[in-house]
Amino acid sequence: MKRTTLGDQELALLRFVANRGPTTTGEASLHFGEPNGLARSTIETVLARLHKKGFLLKVADSGLIRYQVAMEHHEVVGGLVEQFVQNTLGGSLVPLVSHFVQRSNLTPDEAAELERLVAKLDAGRREEN
Repeated sequence: MKRTTLGDQELALLRFVANRGPTTTGEASLHFGEPNGLARSTIETVLARLHKKGFLLKVADSGLIRYQVAMEHHEVVGGLVEQFVQNTLGGSLVPLVSHFVQRSNLTPDEAAELERLVAKLDAGRREEN
């Protein structure tokens, strides 16, 4: 995957395709575009951009072209997080973790998951030493 950004509209349409499965432009326009007030031409443009950026594949299906995700959800999210850390936080995770620590609206489940992940990080560092 190319290191590239995704706009809000691109990310929303990518999620739609990931959840729906292989989708034609018409289906995306009807089920995603219309409810969101987007013209078919806008959907065509965004699908084409997602394809060019490597997030969607074009697949021929009985004479129709369907778009499908090119990678697993965790790969997309991981790439976007890495891009955010590099471009916005200068490569440091400290501001991101600090933000979560200071956030007062974490649910108990979210806090427990963060604690689990930090424990996993600590265990990995101990194994390296």
